[in-house]
Amino acid sequence: MKIFCKICVLILLVSLGIIYRSTAQTISGKVKETGGPGIENVTVALLNVADSSVVKYGVSNREGYFELSNLSNGVFTAKVSLLGYHTRLLNNIKFDGSSVTLTDIVLERKEKELREVTVEAKKPLLERKVDRLIFNLNNTIMANGTSLFEALRVAPLLTVSENSISMVGKGSMAVMVNEKIINLSGTDLVNYLKTLRSENIEKIEIITTPPAKYEAQGNGGLINIVLKKNESLGWSGSLSSTYLQSSYASYNNNLALFFRSKKINSSFTFGQSNYRYIIKESVNITGRPNEILSDEQRLGKSPGLQTGLSIDYELNKHNNIGLIYNISDNKSNTTFSNNYSFVTGNTIDSVLKTTGKFSRPLFTQTLNLYHDLKLDSTGKKLSSSVNFFMNKPEMRNDFVSESENTYTSVQNNNSSKYNIWSFQSDLTMPYKWAKIESGIKLANFNNNADVEYYNYIGENFLLDRTRSNEFNYTESNLAAYYSMESNLSKKWTAKAGLRYEYTLMDGYSPTLDQRNKRNYGALFPTAYIVYKADESNVFSLNYSKRINRPSLNSLNPFAYYTNIYTYSTGNPLLLPSYSNNVELNYLYKGMFSFTVFTQHISDIISNLITVNGPAVVNSRGNFLTQDNLGAYVSFNRSLSKWWDNSISASFSYASPKSKVAAISTPKGTSASFSVNNSFKATNLLSFYLNYSQNLPSTDRNIYTYSQRSFRTGARIKLLNNNLIISPAYFLGNVSKYDVHYSDFVQTDKTDYDYKTFTLGLTYLFGRSKVSGNKKDISFDEKRRGQN
Repeated sequence: MKIFCKICVLILLVSLGIIYRSTAQTISGKVKETGGPGIENVTVALLNVADSSVVKYGVSNREGYFELSNLSNGVFTAKVSLLGYHTRLLNNIKFDGSSVTLTDIVLERKEKELREVTVEAKKPLLERKVDRLIFNLNNTIMANGTSLFEALRVAPLLTVSENSISMVGKGSMAVMVNEKIINLSGTDLVNYLKTLRSENIEKIEIITTPPAKYEAQGNGGLINIVLKKNESLGWSGSLSSTYLQSSYASYNNNLALFFRSKKINSSFTFGQSNYRYIIKESVNITGRPNEILSDEQRLGKSPGLQTGLSIDYELNKHNNIGLIYNISDNKSNTTFSNNYSFVTGNTIDSVLKTTGKFSRPLFTQTLNLYHDLKLDSTGKKLSSSVNFFMNKPEMRNDFVSESENTYTSVQNNNSSKYNIWSFQSDLTMPYKWAKIESGIKLANFNNNADVEYYNYIGENFLLDRTRSNEFNYTESNLAAYYSMESNLSKKWTAKAGLRYEYTLMDGYSPTLDQRNKRNYGALFPTAYIVYKADESNVFSLNYSKRINRPSLNSLNPFAYYTNIYTYSTGNPLLLPSYSNNVELNYLYKGMFSFTVFTQHISDIISNLITVNGPAVVNSRGNFLTQDNLGAYVSFNRSLSKWWDNSISASFSYASPKSKVAAISTPKGTSASFSVNNSFKATNLLSFYLNYSQNLPSTDRNIYTYSQRSFRTGARIKLLNNNLIISPAYFLGNVSKYDVHYSDFVQTDKTDYDYKTFTLGLTYLFGRSKVSGNKKDISFDEKRRGQN
């Protein structure tokens, strides 16, 4: 705690010093078009009146703001110029010890010159920045006439399924829009991304090793969606509906409304869905004298509603305030039937049949309040926010287990209430010589969980206190960070940061009268360096340290049953897992990307299955340590005006070590590849063909069999491009893997009904370039309350 306080004081002193330095005598202002937005890259030169010599010069930023600092007293002339615009001279600017702020400078275009000269500048498809890979979606066929969710399928390093997005070699990840975390997950996140149009996206930033500004929690990476600027004022919106047909029919409807004025930037989204599914699964425990074989079928439906409101209000040119509010209500119901066979040799000793119904209503609310203070016209900014998240998941499992000698009716209910709040403040200080970022964050978790196990005796359900439990958990996280980015030369760029996080946790079980308290802190350094040899060859080297804290649900020490012999249990003594990550990247001509990475993970939170007679218990612990070495390669190129192609492949080698003898840890490899093609037949018709395959792999004690998927679809535009019809077909195969233990193997085979036809309809209305408030607030802690 003392270290944390010292770091906060140090950041405050450094930041105050920087702010003090920035108050030296300056001239600042904004350059814009007539009745239009700010203009980027305008040269502003301060000339000596006596001899017209240049005293100092600078260029405007993306919003048109500029600032020239450290000026001496005197009288000067400001020359404002940009190719294609009429040059302006501002005379008799006097400095006498105080700074000067100019009124907005309006530049007029040279209309005749623009008619005579046409300049086309096209960015490369891929660009390497100091801490991220840039995918310029606007240069692809997918950038026209599709949702952002569909467009992400062709981005490098990303894997997109029907209800999730992950990063190759990283697993699940967070999604940002304009550098702000989207506080949605799973189906809610997918539905939200479907409301965004690819035409409004400028680029996608893929961050495999997040810098110190972001939470150190997790190892899944980040992507940042950057929206196009210069959007029109007024209203716009979209109404979409998607029909899905596999064994059962499902649907998903979304409405998005955007409004933008000179002061207000807002958006409203509403989604309604009902997914129906059938899952067939077998789980066999073999390799021991008494084998256990099971097969299960689950029929489910998941109706849900999701709505969100976002409002950003510009108080004045220095202050913005806003709020973001999201609600999600999902009611999932599943009926299941399971046969649980006990086998000795080739003889079935007995069969336990379990039938039941599993329901999981889930209601969540997220509220974000924020304030942005622009300290000057060069981009210096202080951003602060308060966030609150409430999640009330309830699980009810009513089942009957029966065999020749057994009949048991059970209710096993699990209710929780998560309350998470956080406060954060971030200071951004851009200078010519460096960009400095610093900030603090406080977060608090509160989880009250109640597990109840009822046996049906006589004509009533009676509580079994030996299998029931209450668990109350609180956790506080305090964080501070500091980072600096600088262009060392024309060819070298570097960035380094340091984040400190301190955690206080307290778990108490009134049922067991057991309390577990723990406090711990750690430093999380990050470092990046980029070498641009020439326009065609770019090299980069990254390092980061990350932490993976256990989910709140996995800390609950009591058991949750799926039949009378099978249950899973949490562990209040779980420790966080730490990883050290190093990446070496190479980019050639903005189309060929190659990455080599190495990773060391300690205290991995993993599952341990134990079998004792008919009982099968799944517990958790910090059982493993692992070293990974891998590579990823991608080739993204427009082969012609009507054909975009992307090919990617990945390979990794894992060397794990186990702390318990029961978990076998052979060294293993994994590999995958994908081929994506987009075709533009006409301006109104385009289609795509995608294929991917994961080869057989071994990771820790899990052997996964080969799995492949094929996807094809089309986009048809009607009614002046406002109506978009999107048919698609997806084909996959059964998922199968073996989990190896010292005395048995568990084989899990699952058929998720991998044949789906999809028909989507989208209608666009209003001004096509209007897009509402896309600001969101970093609230990564929320994800731990959703597991």
